[in-house]
Amino acid sequence: MMTDHASEPEVTCPFCESVDTERESAFGSEISKTQYYCNGCNTVFERIKYDGDNPDTGR
Repeated sequence: MMTDHASEPEVTCPFCESVDTERESAFGSEISKTQYYCNGCNTVFERIKYDGDNPDTGR
């Protein structure tokens, strides 16, 4: 099944701040993370999956 990644938010590389990034994998080292690849510095990084309003942390 093909997925349209055009609707995904722009992701900035935490190492070089490039926005030339691609989703590498839907899952990273944990189910709550997504892996991305930066074409600017050739680095794989993870981003926490988050969808919606700020979660209630009870604080």
